[in-house]
Parts: sequence; structure tokens; C-alpha cells
Amino acid sequence: MFKMRKIPPLISFLQVSFILFSATSFAQLAKPFEVRFQQFVKGDITLIANQIVNRKDGNSSANNAYNVTDRSAKLNDEWFMDYVDIDNDPTTFSSSSADLNLGNQSSNKIIYAGMYWSATYKYEKGKQKKNKKFVASNNKRNTFDVIKIKLPGSKDYEEIQGEILYDGYEKEGFLENAPYAVYANITDKVKQAKNPNGTYTVANIKATLGTLSGGVSAGWTLVFVYEDDNLSGKQITSFDGFAGVTNKSTNINFSGFQTLSEGEVKAKILGAALEGDQNLKGDKLFIKTETSQNDVAIEEPLRDKNNFFNSSITVNNSYFNKKNPNSINTLGYDAFVIPIPNTNNSVIGNNTKEATIRLKSTGDRYFMFFCALSVEGIDPTTPIEEIPVVLSSETSEENNKKPVVAEIKKESKKVVVATTNSSQKNTAVTSKRIEPIQSKNVAVPKVNNGNYLIANVFRIHSNAVNFVEKLKKMGIDANYFINPTNNYRYVYVSSFSSWNEAKEQYHSNLNNRYFGEMWIMTIHNDEI
Repeated sequence: MFKMRKIPPLISFLQVSFILFSATSFAQLAKPFEVRFQQFVKGDITLIANQIVNRKDGNSSANNAYNVTDRSAKLNDEWFMDYVDIDNDPTTFSSSSADLNLGNQSSNKIIYAGMYWSATYKYEKGKQKKNKKFVASNNKRNTFDVIKIKLPGSKDYEEIQGEILYDGYEKEGFLENAPYAVYANITDKVKQAKNPNGTYTVANIKATLGTLSGGVSAGWTLVFVYEDDNLSGKQITSFDGFAGVTNKSTNINFSGFQTLSEGEVKAKILGAALEGDQNLKGDKLFIKTETSQNDVAIEEPLRDKNNFFNSSITVNNSYFNKKNPNSINTLGYDAFVIPIPNTNNSVIGNNTKEATIRLKSTGDRYFMFFCALSVEGIDPTTPIEEIPVVLSSETSEENNKKPVVAEIKKESKKVVVATTNSSQKNTAVTSKRIEPIQSKNVAVPKVNNGNYLIANVFRIHSNAVNFVEKLKKMGIDANYFINPTNNYRYVYVSSFSSWNEAKEQYHSNLNNRYFGEMWIMTIHNDEI
């Protein structure tokens, strides 16, 4: 008989939007997902992962792999759980390892390495009383955002300070087992290694020991993006946040890519989650595009479509077995790399630009904190079609004419302005300053009201970030915001409360500091 966990009630309706990703969730979206990495790469993305807690009984220590996957497999809240600690190092209390093998080192180059760790951590140690009630046997709870990592070829650990994505301690809806998730960018550390291939050992990840209502689970995932001239080009987007997935769907909409115009379309999805149990069914992952029209349940030989999150670590339809301990059943920790089944391009077709991933569970509640999509396709930084944006100018307003239209070419600083006289031809803005065009009363939540000198508009997150960094090196305090009407990034070189002051800076080329094309965007958010 399967043990079913009670799914907490709906907390609220939340809508998340970022760059080229938006998520509308009726589940407990505790931490809105945000883009962590996005880039077109001639190469690929992969991950390694392992558990950091395991069952302990009279016959087996936590360092011994747990490989029971049939109906007799116990849930993690039916075991006494203890730390895995494989390194025989007195300075660590938990440790496990996994191997990376990208093949010939001379043909590939790591360009990004992102580290995640997650656990249920209500207190240091818990137990279950005879009345079946779970209580603490050690009420302490320490910090958990600093861990250790030993890179391939190294004899010593290095400390990593992470960014806490979410901590469910004493938070409504997460009181049962207080899950957390942490992220750290370790790209520089990996690049400094003589060879990124080899064994990565991760230590001192905190979790509750013993027993806990809802179960004790913990693990880590290390995500790699790498260049390889022998591979095809792919648009890779990764993001993180924290969602308690229940029977109310969480939808994630991807864009910012374009598949090949002809031939086979290849794509894959990556993810990591906490508390997906082997013998609790009902958790599912779907994908939908214009081609499929309807939701298509993702499955593979090792992940049934009705029990997708099943306490396993899988890569390309096989168990990931280059790890210590090498458990098949990781007792509540999931990580995966899955090629999306796409026979005859039935799910993702040619020239596809958007896809929706939907998470749902009717039985086993799980916590999702990392997801990525890799799509083989066209480099989106190549100049593409123009985007119509309705703008207005002072001249058109004074003459009571209809707003003029400015077309902003994506990924380019060229701005084509439609003149207020319909009989004149459109002309490109040159270095000679004309009257600035201005978009009026655009609502952009969480952005201060004012008049923004816009220097560029980007669809791709990394392009916006790179352009901002370039401007900052020029001594310009640039930044960007996302326009919710089209989900594009608007890079601005300065902002002003006064329209006249913004116009003066426009005509002065920002006091002779920026000579690229600019226009003024007025943001006005209605007060609530």
C-alpha cells in the first residue's frame, strides 16, 4: 500500500515574467524563477549530481548505495536518514562525489558552471514517536549557505558561499519539512582546474537527520555549459527559483530561440528537484508548442509519465552511475537530462520559437528549484525582423496627430523613425540629433516612474547584460528593465524625473559621453 502525502491547500495566484521566460503558477511559487544563464552556444549543456543523505539501518550505512526500486522500496520518511560521508576527512560531516566526462579536453571549453544544493532541514535531528508524530530530538538549525568542494586533481577542499534561493523554515505551506535551495556560480573555479573532467566531491551540505514529517532528502547538482566545435549550435537557457508543485499546474513559457527551418529538431530539458519519491505516483512534466497544440507528457525508459520525479539521477535515458555512493534510488532527490521525444517533429516543429513546460502532481508533492532548456537551432543574435513599437513625439502631440511609430531593430542600435509627416519617407537616425521620440505612459512594474534614455532593446538576456557591461566600462551607469508588453530588455543609459532634463541629455549626447542612438521612454505606473 502506497503512502500518500497530504498536499497543502492553494496559497495564491502568482505570475512571474522574466526576460524570455514567464511562469503562471497556481501552486506554491515561493521564489519566482529568474534566468541564471542564457546564451547561444556551439556546444552543449549537461550536469552531474548526487545525494548527500541516505538510509541507515542495522545492515547498511548511509555510504552504501540504496538500489531498491520495486513496490517494496520504502519512502524516505520511513527510514532513519543519515549523512553520506565518503571522504574520511575529519573536517567534513557529509560528502559525496560525481564524475564529469566531456571526452577530449582539447575540443571543449567550459563557459559556465552552476552549483545547486538543496535539502529538507527543519532541525538538526528528528524522530517519530509511538503515536506516529514527528518531533525534534535536536532543535538546533545552523546556517547552510556555505559548503565545500574538491575539484578534479585537487587534494584540498575549497569553501563556496552560496546565494539562498529559498528557505522554507517557518514559512506557511512549508512548515512540515522546511526545504531550502542554494546556488553558487563556480565557473572561475572550474576554469582554473587543469582538467575539468574527473571527480567532484561536495561536502558539508546540511539536512535534518533521523526522521521528519514528509521525509528527509538532500543532494547537489552541478550544471555545465561548454563549447565544442564538433557539436551543433544550441540556444541554452537555465533558470532557478523555488516552487512547491501540487495538483495545481505551474506553467513555464520559453521563448528566445528558433529551431531549424528544415530537418530534425532536437531539444532537451534539464532539471533538479527535491522530494520526488520512488513509490508515490502522480507527478508529471508536460511540454506544449504550436506544433503539438496539446500537452505532451515527457517520459523516458526510467521515468514513467505518471511518476516522472522518482528519486533518480538520469542522463540521456540512462542512470547516471559515475558517482559515490552510486544509488539508483536516491530517496527523494532528482536530477535529469532528457532528450525530448520528437518523432517526425511532432512535438517541436521547424521554425518553432516558443514552448511551454507544465509541472503538476496529483499525489507526490515535490520542490522544483532548477530547470533548463536546450534547443538546437539558429543563433538569435543574428539580425532578425523589426518589432513594431507605438511611440509618440512632442511634435505629434502638439499638432494633435496620431502617435508616430518607431521600429526598433532587435539586437542592433539602429533605430528607424517614422516621421510625423506621412508623405515623407522613413529615415534612419544619424549622429545628428533630431527631436527625440518618446513612448508615453508605459507601465513597467517594479521600475520607478521617470523618463529613460533607451540605448538598445534586446530579446536575449545575455546580449543585454553584455551591452550593459560594455557601457559601464565606458563610465556610464547603465542598466535594463523588462517591458512586460513584449518581454524585451530595454537598456537605458540614464533616467530623469523631468522630460525636459531627459531631452537636454539626449541632445547633449549624455554630456558627450554616449554617441550611440537613443530615444526617451516615459514610464508611468498607476499608483495602487
